[in-house]
Amino acid sequence: MNIYIDESGSINNTFTEKRDFIITLVVPTDKKQLERTYKRFVSSNHDDLKKLDKNNKMFLNDKFNELKGSQFNKPMKQKFVQFFAKKKHFEIYYIRIINCKLSDDFCRNTARVFNYVMRLALQYLIKNNFLEQEDFHLQLDERNEKTETKHFLENYLNTELALGGTTRGKFTVNYFDSSNNKFIQVADVFSNLFYSHLLTGAYNDEIQLLKDNDILKFIFVFPPEY
Repeated sequence: MNIYIDESGSINNTFTEKRDFIITLVVPTDKKQLERTYKRFVSSNHDDLKKLDKNNKMFLNDKFNELKGSQFNKPMKQKFVQFFAKKKHFEIYYIRIINCKLSDDFCRNTARVFNYVMRLALQYLIKNNFLEQEDFHLQLDERNEKTETKHFLENYLNTELALGGTTRGKFTVNYFDSSNNKFIQVADVFSNLFYSHLLTGAYNDEIQLLKDNDILKFIFVFPPEY
């Protein structure tokens, strides 16, 4: 199983305006159709995307490079959701970390927080049959990679979840330049959408559409809300 992962926000309990940190897991159910949807979206919105790219993050030397949710305005985010939600070719799982509920000690090592909550979320999704009992290939944006933790997430998940008995599958973790990985870009846009939804209260209809079409499967919240 391939899982494509990106994030929005930062892990920090000192800034009240950065209340949430979002990790988005995109799980394709039909990779070929999802890739076709991606290509059609880019080609049909090429000129509008170029106009929105004020910071030169989506276009390089006047040629399209990658999708970046942070460069989308509200109409483009709405169009993106409507376009990708027409037919179900993938599933979305959100991980929401509520920063204001984290202790100072917990926030001192953000890589450790990321890995720990990722393990908890995957454990929950596997135990509750959202994810199948099989091998998992996690693909992340390379900006999330730190030299000292390059292999830690893979070893950690295999120790805690595979050896721990949660799954019979094994985990591999790889990091990519997002411009070379279309589905990490898809995760990027959906991550920014949910982050914006929580920050501003907008995009209720879009979030509901993803739920209604059985694309948004679950939102894992940390710390747990009892």
